[in-house]
Amino acid sequence: MRTTSIVVRRSLIALLSLAPTLFAGVPAYQVDKSFGQKEIKASPVCVAIDAKDCLHVLLKDGTVMFYDTDGKLTGSFKADMKPAPTTMAVAEGRIYLLASELAQTTREFQGKKVKVSEPAGVKCCVYDPAGAKQADIKLAGVVSATDAHFIGGKLVIADFSQQCIAFFTLSGNEAKMSRKISKVFRLCCGIFDFCPGSDADSIVVANLGSFKVQTFQADKKFSEFGARGEKESEFHGCCNPVNVACLADGSIVTVEKSPTRVKIYDKDGKAEKSVTGLGELVEGCSTIPIAVDSKGALFLASDQKHCIVKCVPGAADSASAAQTAAPADK
Repeated sequence: MRTTSIVVRRSLIALLSLAPTLFAGVPAYQVDKSFGQKEIKASPVCVAIDAKDCLHVLLKDGTVMFYDTDGKLTGSFKADMKPAPTTMAVAEGRIYLLASELAQTTREFQGKKVKVSEPAGVKCCVYDPAGAKQADIKLAGVVSATDAHFIGGKLVIADFSQQCIAFFTLSGNEAKMSRKISKVFRLCCGIFDFCPGSDADSIVVANLGSFKVQTFQADKKFSEFGARGEKESEFHGCCNPVNVACLADGSIVTVEKSPTRVKIYDKDGKAEKSVTGLGELVEGCSTIPIAVDSKGALFLASDQKHCIVKCVPGAADSASAAQTAAPADK
């Protein structure tokens, strides 16, 4: 029996050592926690990749930082926006910073009337990489901005307050809403994240209150996957995933909080890989912004730990996986 057990364990170790082959086309990742460690001193609230694979990092105080493909800081500026921007989008050498304008209103709380500040509109300021303002754009029809991307030439904004995704056509300093997706999201915790899909004019949404990832095309839901649970393929906690991103091959990266989990699903929603070694990036209900470059590297922002974690593809540690799965003989 002991001989048989040893053979089974050795066979399992040999099988796990072939993991990179068995998961052909699915990248394994090495976690780099040293990225930007010397320069990032405030909370990062948004990350974005431009057409040249350069990383843009927006800090909570309105500072925008630029990193080249080697991870070198190449420049920065601080936006003169009040309130400070909450998200950004980059396109054609310009940085679009968006802020939710606030207005005071009276609400009743526990039988008392209190004054509170609530989102009342979104302004967009456009800058060049040197920090010179190029335009001020008023975005009528949206109240808050939690995420933004350019998709199909349009500026697309996630509005948590109205639980919708709005598409804007830009012309100079003017913006006109062309359409929106609404009444299909179940959101909470002030979190609302999406990303461009792999198909033209498609978007992928982290519908965290429903524990689903949904893909929309032509404003209609095209596909979805996800369920609440503790299995690796499921989404755990009170609401997840909080953030999503798409790889070049159409695979979808999901990010969960409490505890932090990053997983990769294929186009059909089949769980293929988990990114390990991240540690806990946030505590409680908090977003973990993510950006992906053309080579499949992941950049995860932790506002609570004031850091960016870079996950580099193609660095599988199959030996560690084997040791975890097959304990030593006794």
